[in-house]
Amino acid sequence: MAIALHGPQQAAVAASGPAYISKSAVAHEAQGPVIELLEGDYVLSSSTTPPTSGWTRQPTPRIYRLIETKWRMGDLHTLWGRHRFDRTVLGDGPLTLYTVSTRNQFAIFLNGSEVFRNYVNNKDQKNAWYRPYIVHLPQGDLKPGVNEIMVRAFSQESVGVGRVIIGQRAEIEKFYNKQYFWRITAPMIASSLMLMLGIFALLMWLQRREEVELAFLAISTVIYFLRNLNYFAEDVPFNLEIFSGLSVAATLISMVLTFSFYISFLRVPGFERIIAVLIGLVIPYTWAHWYFSLDNMMLYIPTIVLVLVAIYLGTRDILRKASAPKFAWLLVMVLMLVFGVYDASLASTGHIWKGNDFYLAVFNGFFFLLAFLLTFGLRAVSAFSALGEANATLERRVEETRAELALSEEARQKLIVGRAIADERDRLMQEMHDGIGSSLITALAVARQQQHPEATIKTLSRAISDLKITVDSLEPIEGDLVALLGNLRHRMASDLGDAGITCRWDVGHCGPLPWLDATNALHVLRIFQEAIGNVLAHSGASELKIGCREASLADVPGIAAFVADNGTGFDASLLKIAGKGLSNMRARAASLHGHLSCETSPGGGTTLTLWLPYARR
Repeated sequence: MAIALHGPQQAAVAASGPAYISKSAVAHEAQGPVIELLEGDYVLSSSTTPPTSGWTRQPTPRIYRLIETKWRMGDLHTLWGRHRFDRTVLGDGPLTLYTVSTRNQFAIFLNGSEVFRNYVNNKDQKNAWYRPYIVHLPQGDLKPGVNEIMVRAFSQESVGVGRVIIGQRAEIEKFYNKQYFWRITAPMIASSLMLMLGIFALLMWLQRREEVELAFLAISTVIYFLRNLNYFAEDVPFNLEIFSGLSVAATLISMVLTFSFYISFLRVPGFERIIAVLIGLVIPYTWAHWYFSLDNMMLYIPTIVLVLVAIYLGTRDILRKASAPKFAWLLVMVLMLVFGVYDASLASTGHIWKGNDFYLAVFNGFFFLLAFLLTFGLRAVSAFSALGEANATLERRVEETRAELALSEEARQKLIVGRAIADERDRLMQEMHDGIGSSLITALAVARQQQHPEATIKTLSRAISDLKITVDSLEPIEGDLVALLGNLRHRMASDLGDAGITCRWDVGHCGPLPWLDATNALHVLRIFQEAIGNVLAHSGASELKIGCREASLADVPGIAAFVADNGTGFDASLLKIAGKGLSNMRARAASLHGHLSCETSPGGGTTLTLWLPYARR
């Protein structure tokens, strides 16, 4: 998050009256202070003006979900929320309010004046359950001290007041832009990619009708797109109950079609009958779920079961005959399981879902696209190889024909050679058309669409191995030095093994280093990379120990990370005239605000220790 809330620093909690300030958390961000209102007064009331009684103190967000209240879809419910905050905490600049999961039609009042609404009239039906909003608070309506924010939210399904964050305009806008991207823009991109994949798969199936898995993939992507239609539509485009039920029902239907695609891709024996039974069951089952208003878990559980079965079938098939496409599609199934279980937990209980979390299954489309490109990219490579072999065969046969006709008269030789070439070319072209023609068309379409030359892909593959150490430094390790060293140990394991050195891991309890960003992580990795390289090149050791543990230096708490070997060692007095390598390591340690030390003696091995502070001054 761009806004890191540091706990309730402001929490004046009076029972009632104008002196009450809502419990909140304060964050001092780069562009100004920000508060999140953690508590408010709430009342369910159909009044269009603020109620005078019935208010109760509740945590924020306060959401009444249909699954919990047993309300009927279509019945209108109105929730009023009231929050008070101290203007002086936020400074004098322009203020902006951020809210998410305030559903579905809502208006915001500042000190009694309406400053925002996301609807025109009460008949509008908005789809705001997941969509973030920002409201610029008018300077003229703000008071010097305590200000009151009131939210009137009403809906014909779940109703609630979601997160409410207030702060300096620049900081809130930055936070809003990031949230909007991951909540709305990214899901729209992933869903659009999935739909494009389906269209492409359909076009391929029209040319290769025997590959029935392409048809199931195409249909599943369309259902998947309809399931995610709520990310595209802020205004409900048709009947609310149908629109709301579409994303829930489409979850199971799209999974049945995805399962159908997968078992036909794996050529599971009897997959045609299995698919017919599943499709015959899912339609009445989904209708019964909608008609009898059953719990959504009645759809989520069969969906998860299907994914588990798909993972089992994919694993069994890989154990028999592995291939890169099979691994890719199995990974997609595993991700679908993880995302599906996580999303089901959000959708099924209000204890986890408070409007603050992201759904993940919407990003399945991205991984579908990668697996699809891998599968048919390999087909393209195979097709190009077949084309090269065909051309070589053609040239060879042409040369043989020319050699046989060398003694014939020139005119007849030309005629025979020409006829032989024409006949052979026609035959080979017919074979290419019937055997690999469709694959070449597919490969050409994929190449044109992706615009990625094969040479570029090979060049990138070679470059990846050279960038591993730098990439490790860029991984989001959240200050975890143990994870950083563990990755390096994994990278160097093969080199150590080739040198006959046993690597041991000696790690104690270590807390996070908040300052350990990508640049500093790279310094740490380079120091240890140099140290391990010295062991490989000079020590003659048979055992290497890498580890870290908490340690203080001059009463300053920190972590001591070390590399120790049982090699030949050297005279410690030579450290004062050490070469450039040790000087570079010390320079890097200094830039980390750390300390580098080396303990060694002839025949006693060498221990290089890098001490790093928890907090840098």
